[in-house]
Amino acid sequence: MASLRKESDRGRTGWRLQFRHEKKRRSLWLGPLSKRAADAVARHVEELVRARASNVQPEPDAAKWARGVDGRIRDTLCGWGLVDPIQNRNADSDRFLGPFCDKYIAGRTDIAAVTLEDYTRVKGFLVDRFGQRCLLTTITPADAIRWQRWLVSDRGHSEATVSKYTKKAKAIFADAVRDRLIPESPFADVKPGSDVNRTRDHYISRATAIEVLKACPDDDWRLIFAFARFAGLRRCEILVMTWADILWDIDRLRIDSPKTGLRFCPIFPELMPFLLASSESAPDGATRCIRRYHRRANLGTQMNRIIEQAGIVPWEKTFGNLRATRRTELQEHREDHVINAWLGHSSKTAEKHYLQVHDDHWAAGASSLTGEAIDFDAVIGGVRGGVISAANDPSRARTANNQSAKTMGKEGSGCFLMGEQAVPLGHELSAKTRGF
Repeated sequence: MASLRKESDRGRTGWRLQFRHEKKRRSLWLGPLSKRAADAVARHVEELVRARASNVQPEPDAAKWARGVDGRIRDTLCGWGLVDPIQNRNADSDRFLGPFCDKYIAGRTDIAAVTLEDYTRVKGFLVDRFGQRCLLTTITPADAIRWQRWLVSDRGHSEATVSKYTKKAKAIFADAVRDRLIPESPFADVKPGSDVNRTRDHYISRATAIEVLKACPDDDWRLIFAFARFAGLRRCEILVMTWADILWDIDRLRIDSPKTGLRFCPIFPELMPFLLASSESAPDGATRCIRRYHRRANLGTQMNRIIEQAGIVPWEKTFGNLRATRRTELQEHREDHVINAWLGHSSKTAEKHYLQVHDDHWAAGASSLTGEAIDFDAVIGGVRGGVISAANDPSRARTANNQSAKTMGKEGSGCFLMGEQAVPLGHELSAKTRGF
């Protein structure tokens, strides 16, 4: 059994833990802990001794404590073989912001390339604000909040973009905590804010799409636009499509998305003619559907030029709004789970970022498409004449209402307030009429 003893020696006061291990008496100085904390350490050490003697895994609480303990106590327990030494995985350079961000990004082999690009941008913003050689330990929670505000005031980012970047900064600093480079994350309590920005939504109608297609210079660009507008493909998905992904025999596209992985969607009738035209003009041995551009090319700039050539003002989020338009169209004809499978996102994501209200919806709301109009005359009936009379002759209306109030008061119906409310021009009923 382990025993605790409080000692005062050479100007220090604290707890000493004594126990037997491997037939030897061990003594471990714990320092100035509370009695409760010292008892907890004693229980964990006893469990580690028992587990080591029995060659079994210690209880979860003791194992968790052993993984977290450090400093002199860990060194002592490690020397006795009760805990494993910590491998020094962190170089001195990892204590600095820039090198640590680089290490973190290089280790994120589990995320898509487009997401890695976002992390690289966040690293750039952090370094711009704090410096490449800024010690991680010197960044405070107040600094984190000021960085978030700086993204808006100096960099001009929207609330949704700042939210996205803040979440990634939180992930980076949380990893620094796990690496024990900092005791706590300065971003731990920073609220990312909303990542939804619907002010940039734009619906691209069929008529607009046809005009843009007419302005496209070749089959490549017509197919790029058709992939986005009629199949809802992301920009990164368009450039990785190969002719082997066009499953002609079953009218499907195989989409190996760099962002979300493999999915399938139909070859929609609107897309088919553009696929056929591109396949016929493709040279022998061609593998990629879009031959002109490499997989990381920026299609947005040239797409906007084509839109301008069509006599149309380019819209924001060029490819994102094409995808959102297709989602909105399909929503009116297919079940939610079907469209989610085709386009590669969830219903929640669609509601937050994709589904739009366009002109046809507004027109339908004001038409008979929402139901038959109400027969107003049938609803109003004989009451309608009285209302018109009151409007035309306020004095007659006042007399009629007063008389009505008297009659209802005599009957004891308690409805005389209706007569009072109906008096025009602010006239009130007399005390006699009120019946009190």
